Amino acid sequence: MIFILVLGMNGVVQSLKMKNIYFILAILVLLTQGCNDFLEPKSQDKVVPKTVSQLRELLLGEIIQNKKDYTEYLSVMTDDFADQDGNQYEYRNQLWGYYTWQREPEEGRDLATRNDEAWSELYHAIFTCNIIIDKTPSMHGTDEEKNQLLAETYFLRAQAYFELINLYGEPYESAEQAEKALGVPINEEITIMDNIYSRETLAKVYAKIESDLHESITRFKNTEWTKNVVHPSLDVAYLFASRLHLYKKEYQSAKNYADSVINNERYQLYDLHTAGLTSYSYFINKNNPEIMFCYGMVSFDFIYNYSSTYATYLVSDKIISLFSNDDLRKTTFWDKNKKPHKFSSTNSQSYGNTYRLSEAYLNRAEALVFLGKWESAITDINTIREKRIKNDYEITATNREDALNKVWEERRRELCFEKHRWFDLRRQGMPELRHIFTNGGSRKEYILPTGSKSYTLPIPKKIREQNKIIVNIERPEQQ
Repeated sequence: MIFILVLGMNGVVQSLKMKNIYFILAILVLLTQGCNDFLEPKSQDKVVPKTVSQLRELLLGEIIQNKKDYTEYLSVMTDDFADQDGNQYEYRNQLWGYYTWQREPEEGRDLATRNDEAWSELYHAIFTCNIIIDKTPSMHGTDEEKNQLLAETYFLRAQAYFELINLYGEPYESAEQAEKALGVPINEEITIMDNIYSRETLAKVYAKIESDLHESITRFKNTEWTKNVVHPSLDVAYLFASRLHLYKKEYQSAKNYADSVINNERYQLYDLHTAGLTSYSYFINKNNPEIMFCYGMVSFDFIYNYSSTYATYLVSDKIISLFSNDDLRKTTFWDKNKKPHKFSSTNSQSYGNTYRLSEAYLNRAEALVFLGKWESAITDINTIREKRIKNDYEITATNREDALNKVWEERRRELCFEKHRWFDLRRQGMPELRHIFTNGGSRKEYILPTGSKSYTLPIPKKIREQNKIIVNIERPEQQ
């Protein structure tokens, strides 16, 4: 087994099993050599990029299409999933700590563990982006190619910080609260150094995300648009900006960015009346006209044990009850055994995490409610429902509160199993959740109280052990 020492974000040199020799060598060479050097391939798997286009392929392989799904636990922490009664599969025990919101969720049942790799993976992506941003101007390539690469890289760095802040930072409540609330470290390094990092405030991290996203948008505007769902684009950056401002409660900006996506008419909502989906096809697929960008994979097999007749965690009856019998999503988003069916876990052509047009409508609808235009918000919701429901798709609202509840409910339906729900719960007041876990015939109820600190994940234990100064947001013990 080959090992290489690289710097983790915890500030301590740690060993990283080398899954991708190409990437590691590229990074190390870029750190020590100029772009004018003629870099000779040493073997088939040891090729170092010397042009912008090659560096872009590196970005594609290492960050965008990385097969590893390091946040599959997000699903079981929500109210959209329920424990499968009776079986004792290891997967079930590994995820128990997340499902029941334990103080140390990495510690499962019966000595099973599920280490949280999201922190390390996301900071690895940030470190990679830092290097690419630093080296791109001096690489061989046209200005157009450089702008495209930098636009994508700034976008991906912003996205990594956004995931980090919503996993490990305190929930965003207001601009004033964000000035004191705990965020995550910001890493600007482009070299391997033994540094110790501390948390920045929530405000500083969100400012970093917004700055990167603005830089991405500016550079995308200087490139030609072509539809390519495996690379981010200007439209994708606009959609991300809409999401970002929605989370910050900056509703006019959220609406404006959503408008930019919807009004360009480059994408269309997937019409389930004519899509021709069967029990062997998936909603998230290469023919879906509303998909704007996809990256990575989703590891539903890990959670739901597709390889067995028994599942570990299933779609909850609570969310199933939200879909009417005329709702075509009811037979499209999960199968008859209540296993999620939006994505394929084995098909090489399947997509993982996605940015798609329906989110733009949902973001705009929510923003419109808070801007006092709740009737228009319901119109946006009905635009989605028209493509999803056979009969009587239109809904109405009687007041602002009713409209907001219906917007949030439609968001829950439409984006289920796409890793939005946990983040949405955090910004929707952190409501009380209840999960039942069954063991040997006994049933125990676990409660996540309203506003609980357990809506924030602790920094992974191995990171805390290596970085003694970093402040952890302590979760309460479960009863």
